[in-house]
Amino acid sequence: MYLIWPERGGIRGKAFAINRTEAWWLGPDNAVAGTVISVYGRNLAKSNGTSRSFVYIKTAEGSGRYVSPISVNPFKVDFRIPELEAGSYEVWIHNGHGGRFGWSGPLPLKVLAQSPWAGQDRQTFNVKSFGALGNGSTDDTAAIQAALKAAKNAAPSTVYFPAGTYVVTSSLEAPNDVRWLGDNRESTEIRLNSNIDRSMVHDADENVQFEGLTLDANGKTGSHPLLWIPSAKNLRLESVRLSAWGVAALETHDATSLYVNSSELIENGSFYGSSRQVFMTDNRFRMTGYGESVASLWGGGDFSMVGNDLANADENRDDGHGIGRFFVAQGHFGSMKNMYWGNNISRQAAPHDCSKVDCNKGEQICFEIVGSTLKDDFKGATGNTVSFGSLSPSSKAGGQDLVIVGGKGAGQRRHIAAVSDNRATLDRPWNVVPDSSSRFALAATASQAAIYNNVFQGRPTYNQHDSNSTAVLLWGNVYDVVVDRNRISQMRHGMMTVALDPAFGLSPYFLQYSNNMVTDSNSGLYVGTTFSRSGAAGVWGGLGNIYRKNGFNNLSHIGVEYETWDFDGGDYDGTVFEWNKFTNLPYGFIDAYQLLWTYTGRFKTPPARSSLKHNTILYKNFFDRGSAFFVGSVGFRTLQPQNTWLNIDTTWTGFASGNAGPMN
Repeated sequence: MYLIWPERGGIRGKAFAINRTEAWWLGPDNAVAGTVISVYGRNLAKSNGTSRSFVYIKTAEGSGRYVSPISVNPFKVDFRIPELEAGSYEVWIHNGHGGRFGWSGPLPLKVLAQSPWAGQDRQTFNVKSFGALGNGSTDDTAAIQAALKAAKNAAPSTVYFPAGTYVVTSSLEAPNDVRWLGDNRESTEIRLNSNIDRSMVHDADENVQFEGLTLDANGKTGSHPLLWIPSAKNLRLESVRLSAWGVAALETHDATSLYVNSSELIENGSFYGSSRQVFMTDNRFRMTGYGESVASLWGGGDFSMVGNDLANADENRDDGHGIGRFFVAQGHFGSMKNMYWGNNISRQAAPHDCSKVDCNKGEQICFEIVGSTLKDDFKGATGNTVSFGSLSPSSKAGGQDLVIVGGKGAGQRRHIAAVSDNRATLDRPWNVVPDSSSRFALAATASQAAIYNNVFQGRPTYNQHDSNSTAVLLWGNVYDVVVDRNRISQMRHGMMTVALDPAFGLSPYFLQYSNNMVTDSNSGLYVGTTFSRSGAAGVWGGLGNIYRKNGFNNLSHIGVEYETWDFDGGDYDGTVFEWNKFTNLPYGFIDAYQLLWTYTGRFKTPPARSSLKHNTILYKNFFDRGSAFFVGSVGFRTLQPQNTWLNIDTTWTGFASGNAGPMN
């Protein structure tokens, strides 16, 4: 950690910290003593390693105690809540650097007197005691409904399904405070055997558990998800199978405290709306019906996926494929923040046949954050407010942010906490107060996410058709995201950073891609402005995005696609490429026009009105053609003379041309 003082004309400004411990969120943020919970953030570990971090828990006014972590990485630290009395606490964390300046916190933790599912094991209702046979042919609907009703009246309680196959012919309601328990998901199955125009299981509003059983929709719910839980709270799926071939396994819009653990979901993908405190751990996802993604989030946050496995349900069936997406974020329900992916694995995850499926898909971690508008009626600003000629409260559940996309204070983002008399009050003060030169985007945003130590695999056909298979796509209003230590293979594009139409301020800022390895793919990095339909001069497309210590090997096309589009605005500034290594590729670093659709090596010059790249820093990168074809190969080429570069010790070797790099 360093303290930096800005200075101009002999006058020094206020110090600020870089590489400081950053605690973003806690999950779960309410639990009983003894529960393992996690701090999520950035720079959480000493020297960004996996061995040391310091966690301290205290009351708001009193002293506290250190807690030894169970596991550590730079973006997630796990620890067990010690024996504490029920109440409200603060969690602080330190990575061992920076002394008293290095603490990050506090994050609020509520220690509960008892678990939300407490007492459910005290009274059990066996469905066979109510007449269920579980023989795979007799209709057990009435017996199961009777058992669920008895459990509801006695809740908290458990309904027990001994080994067997239980046939039902209508939808089942999941009562609050009731656990559904089977012997295990291989032995206990509840199967829907009649067509119904609704979900197989519905509601499960509060403190519901499903454990050790299979729910099989059997293709009988039409277009409805297997499990309909629009506003569930404290829902736990443990070691279950949701067999929802052709539809979603579950759908929720505003869930809180949702846990999916050690389960198998066979589905088209599930929808999580604006849910918060969602944890998906050690699951198998098997995609069907060209499903959009394992999980879609349109707002909310506090979302974690750890140790999951994604594959297609049946490679021999056309409807046994998904399109390769682990996760899709869109801002329809407002801003979202606080997300984590760690130790997940995907296999054969990309569109499999472009004649049958839209191949403009396949991004495995996909942020498509659009829908912002430029606000040009600025009236004035204070430390934590901005006034406009007109401003209404957001109708989106997650609210919206103000992003300064040009002029004084560019790059800053603040969430709108309240709106009154056309004035926005912000969640925290500006570092630099904007003025009349500033340009604002009113936007739903995605921010504060870490994508760490995953294995993302596309298909062997990565260079044979124009799919958009990509390990990580950060598109539009995305900020403060780290993509680190992932292993990526067989992709059309390894990783993509995309600014969109500058007339709407769709801009990604302060992203970091580090220590990733991309092999056997078409292209390595795609960075640029695309799909602009109108211009807005002075609006930044990208600011402060970093590509550090990544490795790329055996690329069939371009190492870095640095793309320009044909409208004013959407410029990039301060993009840094450092210590990256590219080997065995025909084209190293190409700065040109509309590279997204370049296949032959004939690169196009941008028109006069086009997005620019300012102050791009190339520091100690290495590009080596290696075994790629020699004729026509290019190490470095820029077709945009207005772009500016600083090259320090980056080398290009073995290419037919472009081995000298840019002229500084």
